[in-house]
Amino acid sequence: MARQYVMSVMAVNRVGILAALGTALDELRGSFVDVSQAVMRQYFTMIIAVEFPDERDPAVIVEHIQAVCRPFGGVVTLKDPEEDAAMGLSPLEAAADDDTIEYLLRISGNDRPGVLRRVAHRLAQDGIDVVDLYGVRHDEDNTFVTCLQLAVPKGVNVAFLQKDLSLMFGEDALTVGLFHDHVLQAISQPEPQPVLRTRSA
Repeated sequence: MARQYVMSVMAVNRVGILAALGTALDELRGSFVDVSQAVMRQYFTMIIAVEFPDERDPAVIVEHIQAVCRPFGGVVTLKDPEEDAAMGLSPLEAAADDDTIEYLLRISGNDRPGVLRRVAHRLAQDGIDVVDLYGVRHDEDNTFVTCLQLAVPKGVNVAFLQKDLSLMFGEDALTVGLFHDHVLQAISQPEPQPVLRTRSA
């Protein structure tokens, strides 16, 4: 039998960190289930759904992986969904695809404190789940761009939400755009256009 955990790893981004992590998992007879990786400010970060034999002690997992990743300054955390559920910390259940519509919220402008906090509070009022988030600050001119992928429950007045967000940040001169997933797909994967043929004279 196997047991699944969610593990996060942070380390200095150097060649070999992924190989070291893979080696540690193999030695523990663990395997990747789902994985997401990013490099931020020269740090390697990874969050992994990982599977280990039932008898493998979680403390041994963490200690072994940290030991193997020590040359990279690796820090490892391990979460057990079953333990969290027993403590009443069950995560938000994913809504059915038929119950939500995907949107992308893009906010940009001069950087200032509190933007993400205010956005998160406003989205929570409508029960909107943030399923992905990307943000970057440009230090040379103190501007930022952040993009949030949203799962918006059907029935939410999206036009009102867009207006509300625009008013919220109007005095800060921030640009707010809310785009339907279909629009994004049309932009990123345009349909091939028919080739017009003309008769030669």
